[in-house]
Amino acid sequence: MTARRAPALFDAFPALARDVPWMALADVPTPVERCAVLCESFGHERIWTKRDDLISPVYGGNKVRRFEFIMADVKARNSPRIVTVGGLASTQVTATSLFGRALSIPVRAVLFDQPVTAFARQAVLTDACAGAELIYGGGYVATVARTWRAWSREEKNYFLAPGASDARSNLGYLDATLELDAQVARGECPRPDVMVVPAGTSGTLAALALGAAWLGWDTEVVGVRITALAACNPLTVRWLIHNTARFVARRDPRFDPARLRPRVRLFHGAIGPGYGEPTPEAVENIALVRRVTGHDGEVTYSGKALVGLRAIAQDLRYRDKNILLWHTLSVVRPELPSDALTRVPSSLRWVFDAPTCA
Repeated sequence: MTARRAPALFDAFPALARDVPWMALADVPTPVERCAVLCESFGHERIWTKRDDLISPVYGGNKVRRFEFIMADVKARNSPRIVTVGGLASTQVTATSLFGRALSIPVRAVLFDQPVTAFARQAVLTDACAGAELIYGGGYVATVARTWRAWSREEKNYFLAPGASDARSNLGYLDATLELDAQVARGECPRPDVMVVPAGTSGTLAALALGAAWLGWDTEVVGVRITALAACNPLTVRWLIHNTARFVARRDPRFDPARLRPRVRLFHGAIGPGYGEPTPEAVENIALVRRVTGHDGEVTYSGKALVGLRAIAQDLRYRDKNILLWHTLSVVRPELPSDALTRVPSSLRWVFDAPTCA
């Protein structure tokens, strides 16, 4: 793991450093590069990628920057374990399981139903082999009850909500905008006119929009919605932006939310029938993600993010704009032992008997 002294955010707002625990987990800065594959595929000459898929040898993606604040908070509170919840294919649960093992923090995870894909099977196996205690949640209502029981079983358990999206964890992507600003200043990429990111619980989207506004950028941040409108909509995104801004401002008054005007919107044309449901376009993009990163994509986040990116790239209003895709699917896929399936609890074995839909 990296020996980074402190996030750039602490240099910008020293009062945060005095009040907010943090630990170094990310190998940063992550590369930013013009993506010839996407430029050619989408007929646009100015598509760049920010490679957060490469952010850690433990597991990549957009949870690592969050965990620098979350895992430090877990340690500071002396919590005995993390209790979290997510879908069968949740990268948040996988990241929590792997980093929990790396940091000797026990993890208990409740997994709710979503369409069974090859990626979902791999995720469940990885979670189990990382030592997480897995509980089958079932539908959403049953999952809420089972999550409550899982959390309340011991005192001081640390609850990590789906997506790990809250004001504290969002500091990771507020910090990431400062990292990108430095890369722009060094000439590694142009300042983006548009940033594109998949949006589920929307924490990454909200923090990037807030960070771009604080930098004074006139950058539009587009979240490609991959979950139900009730969970991801303009109100929920604005609420996250507001809460994150207030979290910083309470600790450092120089951060003035009143002067900020984040430019943020949601793209609704990629989700298809629902969360985790394959669409023909998302399935097709699995191979395109491989061409970009060297590893297959999946249908919930990376495949649908490219659906939104294609629509933006082919929109005449964006013809001469610099477009940046924030790539958030880990390229690290931990090798599994031959007995991996035996480590999966019996309540979840059905996942490996059910037919896969992608």
